[in-house]
Amino acid sequence: MSASTAAQEEFNRIVANNSSHTSTCHPADAQDYRHDEKIEELDEDTKLLEKMIDSNMRMKPSNRRPCLPHHDFDRGRTTGVKGVIADARSYEEARKNVNLRMARSARPSLDKRASVCSFLKEAGEGSDTEDENFIESWRQQRRLELQEMGHDVRNRRTTPSVRRYGRFDDVDALGYLDAIEKVTPETIVVVFVYDPNCAVTKAITDALAPIVSMHPAIHFVRVHYADIEFDIAGVPAILAYKEQGKLFANLTYVIDHIPTNAFFNTRTLENILRKNGIL
Repeated sequence: MSASTAAQEEFNRIVANNSSHTSTCHPADAQDYRHDEKIEELDEDTKLLEKMIDSNMRMKPSNRRPCLPHHDFDRGRTTGVKGVIADARSYEEARKNVNLRMARSARPSLDKRASVCSFLKEAGEGSDTEDENFIESWRQQRRLELQEMGHDVRNRRTTPSVRRYGRFDDVDALGYLDAIEKVTPETIVVVFVYDPNCAVTKAITDALAPIVSMHPAIHFVRVHYADIEFDIAGVPAILAYKEQGKLFANLTYVIDHIPTNAFFNTRTLENILRKNGIL
């Protein structure tokens, strides 16, 4: 094959240049290609944003309070990651503004409180004598009140109200002693010593029941003869005490105190008690 001539080489060069600039797209797609160029520019911004996000996410944690990115980070964005950051920044700024307003509004109150404390402190200086006089006057008044209260208490103790009974209380040996001793000196205590196996005991009990309810100021108690080691030969018996344990009536074996040929009932027993100063 013969060597290429200069004309042939020039032709080949022109063909090669035209082939490198030949477009493979339809001419109607030119507008779309310009739009793609803008897309490529936006993609560069997106890449920068992703780079900044990746950098923030890789930061080592610290004890400091988290900080939001710079304002330029979310400029012009209302959705996506930038929108969320913008909303968070708005909330943070609003919270700081509220705290600042609260601090400013509280300041006058603190100043006022400090001025009041200062005034009271200055007013208190030099008034020790007045305070001492006031305290002494209050102590004297309180002392008089306490003395008056003590006088009322003593009066109540020396003149106790009369206790009301009106019932038969069953007691044991200790209850028997408490009944005749732990009462006021004016209280009369009637002790009925009984034997549950004795038929006469039931008759005395039935006759005493109305008398007990008719004389509520007198304390009536019942005790088993064995509890106080009482002689069974003297049962049933009625013992009467006054002045906290002083025996003043001893009706041992009550049947012996009933008048001859008298019909025994409540009235008969009441007359016997009156005759012995119990009622």
